[in-house]
Amino acid sequence: MSATIAAVHLVGYGEASEKLVLAREPDPGQPGPGEVLVAVEFAPINHNDLMVVWGVYAWRPEPPIAIGNEGAGIVLATGAGVESPRPGDRVVLPFMVRSWREKVIVPADEVVPLPADADPAQASMMAINAVTAAMLLDDYLALEPGDGIVFNAATSGLGRWVAALAAQRGLRAVGLVRRREDVATVREACPEVDVIADDEDMTAVRARHEGSTIRLALDGVAGTSTQRLAQLLAPGGTLVSYGAATRQPLAVPAGDLIFRKITVRGFWEGHPENMARVVPILRELAGMIGPNSVRQPVAGIYTLDRLHEAVAHAERRGRVLLDFRS
Repeated sequence: MSATIAAVHLVGYGEASEKLVLAREPDPGQPGPGEVLVAVEFAPINHNDLMVVWGVYAWRPEPPIAIGNEGAGIVLATGAGVESPRPGDRVVLPFMVRSWREKVIVPADEVVPLPADADPAQASMMAINAVTAAMLLDDYLALEPGDGIVFNAATSGLGRWVAALAAQRGLRAVGLVRRREDVATVREACPEVDVIADDEDMTAVRARHEGSTIRLALDGVAGTSTQRLAQLLAPGGTLVSYGAATRQPLAVPAGDLIFRKITVRGFWEGHPENMARVVPILRELAGMIGPNSVRQPVAGIYTLDRLHEAVAHAERRGRVLLDFRS
């Protein structure tokens, strides 16, 4: 009998608890020239993975098929011509690799080697949040030390990366959270950020930051949270929408657009011009996930035999990881 590996397969479109199943698929074998074989350690269940299952995206692969956008693992073997990484190295897997399987073969130049002390669970979540945070801060304005930014979804892993990169660049940061009980948690994790509840009086917040120019707002929530971000922006500022956790339209007052000249832009990492930059950015950021650096919150880690528990948890709230280590 041919060797097989465990994988999580999409078997149709609809409810994730019904359409994601544990399956077996053929072992990928040995890597070819320019390729590496990687044993997956951890892979997150992202909201965008669930959106594939729900049929939200135009991309609808033919079931049954493994999906999964991110992951990290250990190189098991290398093909001809590969000098780096080497067997035993821990790497970040390529973005959109279909990582929900025990082993994958990928191009060697698309994986990113990690420091020896890197946490594989944290590394598995880098390809989306870390890269998106860097692009959001780089692509829309030439921010200078002392400039201000404001962002919502500050409890998220992406929020942690925005906070860390903003501090590294000398930017002043204001972070919004939707639940008041999360204010203290985020303040402890990101002491350099002025963390406020999303329903706080923005007039008082503006007064607290009088004299600092908040030039960039980053919106992953949409709905009325967008309006509060716009209120904190300086005239001529830029608001970038990268998500809509509330599944509501952006609420931006016309007066902010007309009289305060706020600009609204949109971001998606999956655009081809952004995909080409993922690996170079990851190489720059790989050193920031040591034991004392950026820590994205993890709501739960589940082995494959608890797949349906993991999916249900991911659908409720928080970042959930699948543990592929045997």
